[in-house]
Amino acid sequence: MKGPSEIVKESWSLGDVEFERAENFRVPVARLFGYVADLRNLPSWRQEVRKVERLSSGEGAAVPGDSFVLDVLHGDSPVEVRVEISALEKNRLLELEISSSSYRALELYRFEEDGGNTRLKFSFKARRPGLLVRTLALFMGSSFREDLDKKLASLRSAVEERESVRSRLRQYGSAVHERLCPDFEEARVSYPPASVLLLGLKQEHVLDVYARDRGGDLAFIRRYPVLGASGTAGPKLREGDRQVPEGVYAIDELNPNSRFHLSLRVGYPNAFDRARAKEAGRADLGGDIMIHGGDSSAGCLAIGDKAVEELFVLAADCGLANTRLVLSPVDFRKRELPLSCWNRAAWTEELYDSIRSELADLPEAEAGLSGGLGAVGI
Repeated sequence: MKGPSEIVKESWSLGDVEFERAENFRVPVARLFGYVADLRNLPSWRQEVRKVERLSSGEGAAVPGDSFVLDVLHGDSPVEVRVEISALEKNRLLELEISSSSYRALELYRFEEDGGNTRLKFSFKARRPGLLVRTLALFMGSSFREDLDKKLASLRSAVEERESVRSRLRQYGSAVHERLCPDFEEARVSYPPASVLLLGLKQEHVLDVYARDRGGDLAFIRRYPVLGASGTAGPKLREGDRQVPEGVYAIDELNPNSRFHLSLRVGYPNAFDRARAKEAGRADLGGDIMIHGGDSSAGCLAIGDKAVEELFVLAADCGLANTRLVLSPVDFRKRELPLSCWNRAAWTEELYDSIRSELADLPEAEAGLSGGLGAVGI
């Protein structure tokens, strides 16, 4: 999906530029189809795809008519690519209509069961490609074939060698328990706790962890210092504004196969975000906000590999339904909003009142406590 420079030609015609390829995968057809049909997985096996946003309102499995916007890196420049699912037959067929400012194309995936494995037939057709695209396809076809081979190899690695949450817990659980349990013992909270609250303070550049037993009060467990961040005080309003969201969010999912070690999906936008956007006529809120490993981020929260191992295991042990995330512009227990927030929309006061209420009963972190090393950034 990089654009015309990726078009590969093995069968020529006077009309469209076309390419076909068939590959065998050592996985059941349902697994391969489910992974490919979930376009949120594209960044995991197509390196040029940086981010995927679902434009249609549905939250379940993809259906024909669903549309997406992809943030694609073409050379050193970002390109917006739109994708629509034009046809879908479960475990059999997926057809994608692709368009950008420079070209239109059709991608077709056919899935065939083969003795417990899957044969994938992939075809690509560039519509009305023009002389430049034909010339590129003619003289650089071998390079394009190699690039496609790399993509299919990445897809194979993603589906054939995927870790599960359970396997990650076996891999990291013991070491994480050794690191976390002393903090829980000091806080007099059992492990695993009945519930966990994560508190991200943007101005203070910290991510604090609180937990409690059933019927008990939340106690401070540990703090992760922020090593990098972008944006300013104020809520996230739209895709690409590089703002860290503000509000109270669920943790929707644990991803054991993140490109950034491990990740936790943040439930942004929440109902409040969507309601305020509807009132203002904002349609492109952004999404796919993650807490992940590494020390850099463009649109997510990076907290370092060791730190994300701890949160991943903690959230799994406690249960996602019992884990919440509060993201605040400042620590309202100590200070008020900076001047930059004074001219925000009127509804932000309602938002900040709800955040103040969440923080009011939380004990402050003890001076000098830092827990694991990490970073929170976007």
